[in-house]
Amino acid sequence: MSYTQAEKLQILLLCDIHEALGIKDSYDASLIREAVETDNLWALEWEYHSLSTDEENPDEVRHVCDVLDMYDMLKFTYDHLSPDDQNRLAAEVPHFNPNHSLTFPGFDGNNEGGLMSVARMLAKMGRFNSQDIVKNSHHPTYETSERMLNVFLPKRSDFHHLRGITYEALRDTLLARIHP
Repeated sequence: MSYTQAEKLQILLLCDIHEALGIKDSYDASLIREAVETDNLWALEWEYHSLSTDEENPDEVRHVCDVLDMYDMLKFTYDHLSPDDQNRLAAEVPHFNPNHSLTFPGFDGNNEGGLMSVARMLAKMGRFNSQDIVKNSHHPTYETSERMLNVFLPKRSDFHHLRGITYEALRDTLLARIHP
């Protein structure tokens, strides 16, 4: 979905009118405004299925969602490990710290603005609310998260609601964080 500048202006003016009239139980003018202003038009399709097209999500949206999903699953899996397995993981993954290693680091505001914009839109939509997804990492994270995703994504389908992913998948994903 894409709009011309004139169409964007019309949408934004309609949002102004919608908000000025105080219309409730309708479209969320604030969300629509942010989606249009930040070119996160995919969000409109996610929120309003009647506006859905057959277009694929942009690569940045896929990446952000996969990264956030990965960190949620890593934390869930770690929390469901036995104390012995938690200790083994700490021994096998250099510099492992559950408070740092299992927490989404954010995206770099200087170099990954598009990824941060997607994360802010997801937060506004109430998605991935188990963690702070709008923080600034102050360093690039894309390459690290791609290395981790290359290990994690093939194992994601093995997720079990009582235990998470396998111990090996957790360990190997965390090892992929380390720069080769």
